Amino acid sequence: MSKDIYACLAGKWECLNSDPHALVWESDPQTWWEEQGPDLFKYDYVNIFYKDIEYRIHPSFIQIITDSRPPF
Repeated sequence: MSKDIYACLAGKWECLNSDPHALVWESDPQTWWEEQGPDLFKYDYVNIFYKDIEYRIHPSFIQIITDSRPPF
């Protein structure tokens, strides 16, 4: 079951998994979600590094998409 982590960065939804250098705080997006995702709304903002740009966004601008369909 795969999870894609999307964030609205400067008005455009981006899949953080598509950038191998992406970071949320200081972890890769998948690790960050597994370890800190449940506490997401404890924070006023989230730091994201995506495609060589640093963003600071509100947690409401993050979406997790889970695809449980079998691969074809």
